[in-house]
Amino acid sequence: MKSCLDSLIDLQRQYREKLVALSQKNGLTIAEWQLLLKIVEGASTQEKLAKLTQLNVSTLSRQLAKLLSKEFVVKESQENEQGRRFFAYTSTFSGLDAIAAMKKDIAQYSEQLFSHWSEEEQNLLQILLNRLSKSMERV
Repeated sequence: MKSCLDSLIDLQRQYREKLVALSQKNGLTIAEWQLLLKIVEGASTQEKLAKLTQLNVSTLSRQLAKLLSKEFVVKESQENEQGRRFFAYTSTFSGLDAIAAMKKDIAQYSEQLFSHWSEEEQNLLQILLNRLSKSMERV
């Protein structure tokens, strides 16, 4: 029988494979999807995005360039109160559609995944996962 940690590794791999398939279906990579989601949620500058994503500047720039080339975001030059110029990124309608489609696909996947689970079983799983997360933070 597998250990709990081995099972978690297997589950993580399976979930990642599903996310890769869903993101590809919507014209994104997982990293692009996560970045686009942050932009849609209001993080518009490279500085804010770098803090939120914890990506280095070159990786972030590369991912933003891919989102620009796919026309999921637009880049606008702006100026702050001190007259310093910066770029702000906003989602296009295509970007918003991709995020909405991803949310719908993930909700459908979750519904299918837990369709045979009672609400009590789902709540118990959530409690155990929260407990495991807290244990991992302490170790």
